[in-house]
Amino acid sequence: MRRERAFTRLPPGRVGLFGARETLEYVVDPNAFIARRVERYGDVFKTAFFFKKAIVFGSREAVREYKEFEHELAADEALPETFRELHTAYGALRQSGREHKATRGNFSRVLGRRALEAYAPVVGARTKAFAERMSANDGEKTTMRAGEIKRFALETLFELFIGHVPEERYLKAMYAYNAGLLSLGKFSAEYKRGKAALEELRAYIEGYYRDIKRSGALDSDPKYFFLKQYSEATDENGVLFPDDRIATTALLMVWGSYIEAAALMGHSFVLIGDMKNKRALDEIRHEYAANAREIFSIDDVMAMKYTEAVAKESLRVTPQTAGGLRVNSRDRTLVGYDIPAGYTLIADPRIPFRDEALFPDVEAFKPERFIAGSPESERNIVNGETYFPGGMGQHQCPGISLAIVMTQIFLGVFSDAFETWIRRDATPTYVQIPIVILADEYTFELTKKK
Repeated sequence: MRRERAFTRLPPGRVGLFGARETLEYVVDPNAFIARRVERYGDVFKTAFFFKKAIVFGSREAVREYKEFEHELAADEALPETFRELHTAYGALRQSGREHKATRGNFSRVLGRRALEAYAPVVGARTKAFAERMSANDGEKTTMRAGEIKRFALETLFELFIGHVPEERYLKAMYAYNAGLLSLGKFSAEYKRGKAALEELRAYIEGYYRDIKRSGALDSDPKYFFLKQYSEATDENGVLFPDDRIATTALLMVWGSYIEAAALMGHSFVLIGDMKNKRALDEIRHEYAANAREIFSIDDVMAMKYTEAVAKESLRVTPQTAGGLRVNSRDRTLVGYDIPAGYTLIADPRIPFRDEALFPDVEAFKPERFIAGSPESERNIVNGETYFPGGMGQHQCPGISLAIVMTQIFLGVFSDAFETWIRRDATPTYVQIPIVILADEYTFELTKKK
């Protein structure tokens, strides 16, 4: 604290005693926390994230300056200890610097265009089967809980990344792992259950992977696309990944992708379920009818430009998380403010997403903001400095494109299977950490097509 008094222009805000008050207020409702701080202090402010001193910012100027040095900063030490432990050394958020450049480069093998070509038909078939299950009763209406969307996303990501859906105990283990990631201490029951779940899942996937290799199916069966790619992946020294690293990577990728996809599908379903947005539902239905095939291809999905815009606008209206945490490695300035070494830096997308100067009529749901050439898009400022839902730089979320593709298919299939849907409760209820996602019990009422 004495050292900080030497700085003449720290950002406004407060940290408090060990950052406890700020941290606890944040975990109750992260989006509301950021909104209140921006209203009070502006778009650059001092606070605490997970008991660590932090500077949060989101103006175009601050983001532009931040991008010039972001590559120098490590994410590892900015993360809560419980998250660091459970995310493992192989997690994307913990990989910094030259030694992990090749490792991060492997993400393109399993999340790029070629990978999406392999995944789209699987997602399409599973989504159609899910919609059929939801409409299987005899009545004209049916209900669907948000927890069923989460379960669908988890099963789908397991099938995409390891080639099949494991038995119930491993699905429950993934839920326990997710709950443990941001537990508030290593002595908490959530952390202990999360650590046990991590070991159980890692051992299961590694054993399964070895069985596939021995059988020869890894090379002959296209459903093992993901595992095949990682069987050929090399680290920064050109050495093939060992089996345990492949298993851990698959586990982490299932976790990150399923929770992000489930959140986006749920948020978009909430927004489309609002009757004032019925025109958006009609547009999705029309676009799906024009582009859907018996077996979905990635070209079909890419042609659904309006539905893609719905997913992107859903990410803006209901941001899922902060934009990534980095540790400031040395004293520096950012948009004229003094930033001491040791502070966590956070380029938070929730700040520009709520900026009326960037997104006019900011409270409104307007997918047209993201349709190039539309009159609405001309009124909005959408670029890498204003729209970064998956974060930015070396630790940006690698799976945001897959989440959007899954949401496009999900919305298209459900618009075709159901006349409309409404939110059973007027106000959605959310789980806030580690990302903002609908609470499992939140319910939609769906009306079948006649």
